[in-house]
Amino acid sequence: MRRIGEETTLKPAAREESGTTVILHIKPDAEEFLEPLRVKTIIRKWADHIALPIELEEDGKYQAVTEGNALWRRPKSEISAQDYTGFYRHLGHMFDEPWATIHWRAEGTLEFTALLFIPSSKPFMPVEETRESKLRLHVKRMFITDDAKLLPSWLSFVTGVVDTEDLPLNVSREMLQSTPVLEKIRKAVLNRVLSELKAKAKDAEEFSKFQENFGAVLKEGLYEDTGHAADIAGLLRFASTKEAATTLDEYIARMPEGQSDIYYLAGTDGVALKTSPQLEGFAEKGFEVLLLGDAIDAFWPTRLGTYKDKKLKSVSQAGDLFAAAETAEDVTQLCDALAKALGDKVSGVSASTRLKDSPAMLTAAEAGPDLAMQRLLRRAGRPVFGLPPKLEINPAHPLVQALASREDPTQDAELLLNLAKLQEGDLPGDPAAFVRHIAAALAK
Repeated sequence: MRRIGEETTLKPAAREESGTTVILHIKPDAEEFLEPLRVKTIIRKWADHIALPIELEEDGKYQAVTEGNALWRRPKSEISAQDYTGFYRHLGHMFDEPWATIHWRAEGTLEFTALLFIPSSKPFMPVEETRESKLRLHVKRMFITDDAKLLPSWLSFVTGVVDTEDLPLNVSREMLQSTPVLEKIRKAVLNRVLSELKAKAKDAEEFSKFQENFGAVLKEGLYEDTGHAADIAGLLRFASTKEAATTLDEYIARMPEGQSDIYYLAGTDGVALKTSPQLEGFAEKGFEVLLLGDAIDAFWPTRLGTYKDKKLKSVSQAGDLFAAAETAEDVTQLCDALAKALGDKVSGVSASTRLKDSPAMLTAAEAGPDLAMQRLLRRAGRPVFGLPPKLEINPAHPLVQALASREDPTQDAELLLNLAKLQEGDLPGDPAAFVRHIAAALAK
């Protein structure tokens, strides 16, 4: 036996049959690699699909331990749907059918073969697990890594194999990070997946199944990938005040005369979104509002900014759309008294022309984060920059009229503010004090 670094010599050997024998001497602390199951696992992970079969001796008999079949290398015409499903389940340890199968060979200055799958059900994903693409990179059929980040994290649900001849088998991690070959493969794979999603999105019912499973993940691309954000936005469907699901293009086509922006309301409580007082003025104008119920929806609209020259605007920051109210003297005095009582908890109190059924609502300054973003920042323990929200009251509501008629309406100023917070899906600043205040009000 020669050790690494020692000089070696080559001599003819007398063998009964052709071939090469490599003898490995295992150290005592690595005896696990003598276990047949451990050896099988390693072989199947790295060399399951190479052309030459690998056999392992057990109980005096040699048995094949590799598939020896790279399905992605076969022509599509020779592969059945059952073959694709079987490989998908074998590769991803899944039990469902693939929602989409993407199989193609790229030829030209760069050659590679890809077989990708989009699941039809959401896989189990621990909360702490990072969303990174786990597409398998193969070189000449040999598995190299599933950590090449062949797709961005917002397409992490895509599984499959990318096999190329244009990289060496001994490619290093450093080379993977810097080689232009891999960068070109990433770009081609991303564009191909987006093309498939665009084609599938033409069937609204079929695409809704995909969005139910992976829509929230795909929306991350609206925030993270400005280069493809418009393409992603065009695929997605959103609930609105007029439709159960609508695309942005369909929304724009329905915009009435006088509407120039795309309006949305973000939050995480579906019931609170549909019943929000923010919608009352828009309903009267006939303006449709998108109802965005995923946590990521508080972030991406401001990053996207516009879609087909239409600005995306939060309804909580659309005060310029509504004229200032002409109020009676007692309502003006009430606004002043409430503003003084609430202090720096609000940036002001004013009478509203957009409230119809609710007593009060909160609005945000156009220059800062909207109400949904402010809620997320507070719950995450992050500072909220900009002006505090503004309180708008409905002069026609019985509660506001009752407050205006009181000699000292400020006793219920905090109650009115907390009612407005609750309608937005937010919590009172002091829940215990809020309960006591409600109990006292009911006891009167």
